[in-house]
Formats: sequence, structure tokens, C-alpha cells
Amino acid sequence: MMKLKKLLDKLDLLLSPERRQRDVKKRKLKELLGNMKLHERELDSKFENSSDEEERAGLHLKKEILHQQRKKGVRLLRELKRGKE
Repeated sequence: MMKLKKLLDKLDLLLSPERRQRDVKKRKLKELLGNMKLHERELDSKFENSSDEEERAGLHLKKEILHQQRKKGVRLLRELKRGKE
């Protein structure tokens, strides 16, 4: 049997449109961050396998930009988990 707190959380989720939106936003953000991490790893492997200096510089720049964007997303996800918006 479910505990009272769990039941109240489920009821709040059903009745609160703000919380529902926040949960959907968290799920989508988490999925996006996972995809960004995979892409960052792909760029890493391309960087390691590349011998052309110009190509390596471009890959490094792309990786750094992606890493910074992912850091921003992780910060936002933490804030959403804490209940802030």
C-alpha cells in the first residue's frame, strides 16, 4: 500500500499544471542532455582520430561550445529538481 506522502504527491501532480509542466520540462531536458553527452563523446573520438590540425581545432571548438551548453543545461536541471523555475 502506498504511503500517504506518495499519494499526496501523485494527487498534487494531477491537480497542479505548473508541476506537470515542470516534470515534462525535466524529462525533456534530461533526454536532451543525454544526447548532448553522446555527441560530445563522438566529437572527442573524432578529435583523437584526426591528424589534420585545422580539423582538430574546429572539432575542439565545437566540443567546447557543446560542453558549455551542456553545463548550462545541467545547472537548469538541478534548479528544476529543487523546485525552482
